[in-house]
Amino acid sequence: MLNLDCKKMTLLECRLNTSHRSVQKMGRNQNPIIIIDNFFAAPENLLELAQSGAPFVGQTTDYYPGLRKVGPDTYAEQSLVTLAPIIRATFNLPKENTARTSLCVFSLATTPAHKLRPIQCVPHIDTHDPYQFAMVHYLCSEHYGGTSFYRHRTTGHETITDTCLEEYFRILKQEVMTGGLPQLEYINGDTDLFERIANVEVRFNRAIIYRSNALHAGDISEALGLSANPEDGRLTLNTFINFSN
Repeated sequence: MLNLDCKKMTLLECRLNTSHRSVQKMGRNQNPIIIIDNFFAAPENLLELAQSGAPFVGQTTDYYPGLRKVGPDTYAEQSLVTLAPIIRATFNLPKENTARTSLCVFSLATTPAHKLRPIQCVPHIDTHDPYQFAMVHYLCSEHYGGTSFYRHRTTGHETITDTCLEEYFRILKQEVMTGGLPQLEYINGDTDLFERIANVEVRFNRAIIYRSNALHAGDISEALGLSANPEDGRLTLNTFINFSN
């Protein structure tokens, strides 16, 4: 289990800024990606939290290729209050759907490529629920890679819903059985099975928000470093915001 003793921040310390906001459309479906620069008023507070207190730990049940640690409660609460109206308007969500957070964790990509599982070498979804949204808040150097989004070439799927979930994984399994398992490496662009349809670059204190059922992957490069030190590693703060009733 993730250690829950990460200290809380006060509301005063947790000031969010959405004035530097833009929307990027991706792929044939034109699904939005919300991009917010200078998101957190005092990002050094988040860095201090990541570097102190409970250690980062790996999760055997988590496909994230690295270590994680619970983020501050107030950050999740304030993100929900600030971002729910923006997400609702951008994605045209039903007004009656109540918003809540279901995850808020610091994340460090640390797994060497040769230790990846095959499922970590292709784009993934967090859920097939179209009402869950992922926020990635970059707290790392800009020399690291950002996040890319993909289309499955055979099916044309860019998002995976409950209506195509079974078909997509059946076809992907057949392709893997025919062509062999993917090389043990992080995906960073087009492959035989997937086409990259969008990319958002890292910028320190940039947050991006997208549907959790979009096929995506972090642009992680072993050559750029996989440090377990929050001070110089590929540190992000990841939050799920869910509008499902």
